[in-house]
Amino acid sequence: MGNMVLRRSGKAVPKSNQLAESSPISLSLVLLLFFALVDSTIAQVDTTISQQESQSVVLPCPVNSQKCGKLHSLNWFKGDARIAAMLLGDSNVTSVNKEFDERVTVEQNPYRLVIKDLKIADEDIYLCDTTFFIPEETCDNFNGYRIELRVLVPPTEVVILDAKGDRLENGRIVGPMQERQSLKATCTVRNTRPQPEVSWFRGTKRLTTYSPTHDLINGLYTSTLELDWQLSREDLAQDFECRVKSAAIQNVTLTKFSVDLQVRPTSININGVKHHTVQGSKVVLTCDIRGARPAVNLTWYNTTTIISSDENEITEIRTKSLEKSDGTFHTQSELIFNATRFENDRVFRCEAENIVLQINREKPISSALTLEVLYPPVVKVSPSDIIANTSEIVLLNCEYVANPASLTQVEWYRNDDLVNVNDTTHYKGGNSENVALVIKATNKEDIGNYSCQLSNNIGKGTSDHKINLDVQYAPTVEILMIPKGPVKESDESNVTLFCNVLDANPSVLTKVRWYANSTLLKELPDCEETREDLCHIDPSKLLLESIGRGFFYNYSCEGFNAAGWGPRSEEKELLVHYEPGPATLSHFPLVAVKKKSVTFSCSVDDPGFPESNRFRWLRGGRGPLQDIVTKDWTVEPIDLDNRSNYSCYAYNEGGKGVMATVSLEVHAPPFFIRNLPQYTGILHTSPNATLTCRIECVPRCDISWQKDGVPIERNDTRYFVKEKYMDASPATGDFESMLSVLHFNMPNWPDSKFNIEDDNANYTCVSTGNTVGGSIRSRTYFGIEYAPENTTVSEKIVYVQEGTIPGRVICKSRANPEPSYDWIFKNQTIANGNALIINTAMTRNDNGTYTCLAYNKHGNSIAKTIIEVQFKPRCEIERQEIDDQDTLICIAYGNPIEADFSWSIKTENETDESLGSGKKQNSDKSYYILQTDYAISRTYRCVANNTVGYGSFCEIEVAAASSLLVWWQEQLAWWQLWEKNTLIILVAAILGLMLTVIIICCIIICICRRRRRQDKLNDKSSSLGEPLSEPGEYENLPFHGLQTAPNKPINAQIFDDEFIYADLESQHYGPINYKAASLYSQIKKNKKSGAFGDIK
Repeated sequence: MGNMVLRRSGKAVPKSNQLAESSPISLSLVLLLFFALVDSTIAQVDTTISQQESQSVVLPCPVNSQKCGKLHSLNWFKGDARIAAMLLGDSNVTSVNKEFDERVTVEQNPYRLVIKDLKIADEDIYLCDTTFFIPEETCDNFNGYRIELRVLVPPTEVVILDAKGDRLENGRIVGPMQERQSLKATCTVRNTRPQPEVSWFRGTKRLTTYSPTHDLINGLYTSTLELDWQLSREDLAQDFECRVKSAAIQNVTLTKFSVDLQVRPTSININGVKHHTVQGSKVVLTCDIRGARPAVNLTWYNTTTIISSDENEITEIRTKSLEKSDGTFHTQSELIFNATRFENDRVFRCEAENIVLQINREKPISSALTLEVLYPPVVKVSPSDIIANTSEIVLLNCEYVANPASLTQVEWYRNDDLVNVNDTTHYKGGNSENVALVIKATNKEDIGNYSCQLSNNIGKGTSDHKINLDVQYAPTVEILMIPKGPVKESDESNVTLFCNVLDANPSVLTKVRWYANSTLLKELPDCEETREDLCHIDPSKLLLESIGRGFFYNYSCEGFNAAGWGPRSEEKELLVHYEPGPATLSHFPLVAVKKKSVTFSCSVDDPGFPESNRFRWLRGGRGPLQDIVTKDWTVEPIDLDNRSNYSCYAYNEGGKGVMATVSLEVHAPPFFIRNLPQYTGILHTSPNATLTCRIECVPRCDISWQKDGVPIERNDTRYFVKEKYMDASPATGDFESMLSVLHFNMPNWPDSKFNIEDDNANYTCVSTGNTVGGSIRSRTYFGIEYAPENTTVSEKIVYVQEGTIPGRVICKSRANPEPSYDWIFKNQTIANGNALIINTAMTRNDNGTYTCLAYNKHGNSIAKTIIEVQFKPRCEIERQEIDDQDTLICIAYGNPIEADFSWSIKTENETDESLGSGKKQNSDKSYYILQTDYAISRTYRCVANNTVGYGSFCEIEVAAASSLLVWWQEQLAWWQLWEKNTLIILVAAILGLMLTVIIICCIIICICRRRRRQDKLNDKSSSLGEPLSEPGEYENLPFHGLQTAPNKPINAQIFDDEFIYADLESQHYGPINYKAASLYSQIKKNKKSGAFGDIK
């Protein structure tokens, strides 16, 4: 049955192959093989499964047990080769071909073949061949179940190449290209399976192309489809897409590019003025060009001339291009200008072209418009110049062009003033019938520029040029001089005289007569044979060379032109300035004195022209001084700077005269440059001292010294004098001076120092007089100085009551210079000056010593005063046992300390019962002995008083004495009756003794413990097996009864002898160390018996 199923499943094919290989070929076997192949080929595929490469795929094998019975075995075939088999039943064995062992598994429930890591070679028709134990008649699975497995590989890339083979990225724009040009591209789909479907699209339209080519390499297809397309306007703004469809990709893959397509314009139109325009109106002509890509270049023409806004500021061209949805451009250009007569009947043309027209050598497209412009008359007059004599007839012509040509008004102007053409006695014409103007008889008033203004319905027009009418008459002149002002003789300059025409026609003079003081000087030009240099000159100019005093005249002239000689001009004077003569300088006094004045006088014999009354002054060759211009100059006060040379000269507009110079001699009377100070202080122990005096005096003077008015002799050995005659000092302004220094020769003074009483004196520096001043002197008080000494205070002790102000204390000291004073209390300065004045109420804290510090620059000295602040006493009560008696002690605290006391008992009605003054042993204490038989509590009061007054009460409460208390007091131990201080000393002694005993005990214990530990370490005869502690010792420890510590492995090799002692003397103690010591002891015992391994 199994063999039959196999034959029905087509498994006879492998057996026939084996027969064909092992036996000779016969015709019957060939036929058998042929029919088997046909049978296998025509077998239908039950299902098709597609899966991506490298993925896992599941091939199902449907088994219907209800129809076919129990399954015996299952075989899987790939094509004709079996790759897997499964034997069911008790054995349940599965076998897979070694080639597919790692990637193929056979599963059941449901039955299926699983292929992992799918490869291209796995693509085939798979057969699931089933064998049943006893097939049922209803079973329809005798031919097996065939599955077609397709392996899908998505393309690695879809690329578009241009005609050159260069890659076009997705979305790239190609071009630019022109319409009618051929577009070539290739779409390549690489490394895919199954064979893809490739097509070209433009938008939604599929393009007609050649058939694609498919190359199969290693089971993968590479498909190529070429595109050869002639571009047209329909391709504008369109994408060319390469679309790829394949079972290996879910969606259609698009790779596209677009073409920058250039097309020619389709239309051009110009519009603007419909009928006509008026000159001066703004004209806007619009040119529209559509359908071009790229945008066109547009040019405007006026007839045949190109219009450019750059060359004409009043013309504006506005051009803009707008891209449409189809990619073409709508270009609009506006030509804006103001209409003039020159645009009348002109043809305006708009031309446009782009690169497509240029490449194809086609003419630009164009559109034209003829413009009509209405404008006012354009006027022209002639001739431009007319020269006429008086009483002649003159014709002024006027021509024009206009649109419309008919005139509405004609006007003539002379020098822009309207000419009254209605004056028929003088004018003729000048109207719309006869535009030209005729002047019947010319005169002087007719001279001017004539213009013609014409009007039509559009406006007015005036001639751009004018007719210059000139009527000749005799000249009227004046004389001018250059330079205009007066001329300086010293400059030897030239003066040009001009015969200026005031009124003449023609204005150019052909002859001029020159006059000096009304006498004919010369007529120019002078064309005599001997004076040819004066023939061809301008007669209106006369040059006067090297002007001097001899040209001082009144000049005039008269001129001649075509009309004859005119009248003579008014006379004009030529002024010539010349400088004054040499100056003479003198001064008074002849010798100047410092700080006084000197007057200089400057004079000239020839004052010059104009006459001079101004002078310039110089000092020391510097100047001139700008603020001094008078003939006399007073200088004051005279100082060192005035010892110099002085110069002066006169000057006027003609220049300056010859300078005069003198040298000024200056003397100085005696004057102190450095005088003696009013006071000169010197320390009495100073090793040296000097007095210096410097006196300015010219001529020289002498200096001498005096003490208290008595001259100091040169042979006095206590002094010596050094002198020096000093040069003048320009820096300070001091004249020559005498410097004298008086030296005190201290070794020759008694005790080589000054006496503070006897050596104070007045010293004087005295000079002799000179020719300009008398003797002068300077005095100083020579004071011997010393530090403060003998400092005293007016009160040694000052008594003051608390809350009052003490009197002042005066501090005095002897010193030179006078000392300064500071008062110091508690290291702080509280007052300055020799008087201690305290203006605040004193407190007891102000009690103490106050120090007066007297000081000057040489030292200081002190004196002290004591301020005793007295205050009422304050009391305190203490209770003590004195001589076995209960005693109250009242202690007073006050100043003065000496106090009196008063004792009292405070009764129930708040009154006091006096107890007397008590027993007074010290000045500040009072004792009161208490009675022992009192039965109630009492309040004892004490008050103290001193010389200041009574203080406040102090009190103490004493409890009542019972019979038991009395008995107890009798039983008091001896130490309770001692005084407090005695008791403290006794307790301290006892504590010290106890501390000494404790220290000695601790030292003894430490020594004993150290010796005991040493004895145990040296004891080698002790048995380790004996207990390390006495019975009951462990139980008596403070931690006995605590939870037992857990056992831990012990390494006996790391133990040393110092851990075997687990007694109280060991430095390591506690339950764990005790147990460790016991275990260690046990280890020691069992080392020799070999039982160490049993202990854990």
